[in-house]
Amino acid sequence: MSDTTRDLPSPPLPLTTRRLTIREYTDEDWPAVYAYVKDDSFWKHQAGGPPIEERVKALIEWAAREQNFSPRVNYYLAVTETKSGDIVGEALMKVIPPGHGQGEIGFGIVPSQWRKGYATEVSRALIDAGFTTLNLHRISAQCAPENKVSIRVMQKLDMAREGLMREHYRAGGKYWSSVVYALLAREYEKIKTNTSR
Repeated sequence: MSDTTRDLPSPPLPLTTRRLTIREYTDEDWPAVYAYVKDDSFWKHQAGGPPIEERVKALIEWAAREQNFSPRVNYYLAVTETKSGDIVGEALMKVIPPGHGQGEIGFGIVPSQWRKGYATEVSRALIDAGFTTLNLHRISAQCAPENKVSIRVMQKLDMAREGLMREHYRAGGKYWSSVVYALLAREYEKIKTNTSR
């Protein structure tokens, strides 16, 4: 990939998986997002806590603005159940720093939809888009060390644990640590080759 972002491609949205559709947010989505982010359990392993309505509206407005940037480096996307159309979570993909083949993914699933494998399904779709469309060289993800479920998701995706960032940011009156996992493009190609046999 070049050192500039002029030719940075965009993944074809929406992304679809066996059960889910990962699409752009619209202005009408904020009530559905607010409905699940005000649940304390959604924040169990995340910094911060339930936001007020205005912050959720501002977040959705930001996501809509990012859709118009070219080249685009931030993707904050709605995860919907394909059959019902209901929002069941969120997906995030960032190109960081632009032009150097580095990306980061994240996800959040509505608490009532936990234990269905949606997080793995979403993350796999983001990784595939990152390597095959955005031509990334490395994709990372991070979570709190005590977030065993997210760690298991990253392990299922064959991401390698790269380390622990100790108390590297402050939020909600305390310092937070993160474990970092990552996957390289050549590793992803090997996984795809082995699973297609």
